[in-house]
Amino acid sequence: MADLIETRDLIKAYALGEVMVQALRGVSITIERGSFVAIMGPSGSGKSTLMNILGCLDRPTSGRYFLNGVPVEGLDRDQLAEIRNRKVGFVFQNFNLLTRMTALENVQLPLLYRNSEPDDADELGRKVLEQVGLAGRENSLPTRLSGGEQQRLAIARALIGEPEILLADEPTGQLDSHTGEEIMRIFSRLNQTRQITVIVVTHAEEVARFARRIIRFRDGRIAADERNAVPAGDAEPAAEVLP
Repeated sequence: MADLIETRDLIKAYALGEVMVQALRGVSITIERGSFVAIMGPSGSGKSTLMNILGCLDRPTSGRYFLNGVPVEGLDRDQLAEIRNRKVGFVFQNFNLLTRMTALENVQLPLLYRNSEPDDADELGRKVLEQVGLAGRENSLPTRLSGGEQQRLAIARALIGEPEILLADEPTGQLDSHTGEEIMRIFSRLNQTRQITVIVVTHAEEVARFARRIIRFRDGRIAADERNAVPAGDAEPAAEVLP
């Protein structure tokens, strides 16, 4: 598989009062297209900082980041916004859903930020809701959904733009262990059936075991880079997610 992501000597420093904090200290990685990667580490290890840079939500202080071979540091704000809207889908711990919008309306939100909304926006929205097991819940408000259903909805919203990459920051952090496993099986199925590159930031070993590769961070550096020969999602892919 070809490299989708490459970073070279990423450094991220920021001021915390009068103190300069180095969140990343020279991080160099490559991630192949179609990978399923878990980025692990304790709080303050730099894993979320790296995710923000990979998702073009933040810029490094120094170092280089190539996405599909394109140097990201040379892109302007509009070009970075285009990447976030079309190439990357985001899933967060807190779901980030609009409570006064229906499930279908929440899913369609990324399409509103494009120059022209597709004529088949309703059809696309219903399709991705079905793919995460929410068929028939199109008109439900997020407050009428369980935590697991809200995270499924957030995944559907991330999918509607047909991204190359799914970035998930602690996606099971607010869920019980059984529901969290169901969510991870959805990510696994999407990776297997669509070859979407999935990058999950987590501190939990039970989440990381679904990944094919585990990159462990400590103090802003890569402490270990491991291959998982038998990811948990290979045994029983999520039946509710359609190819």
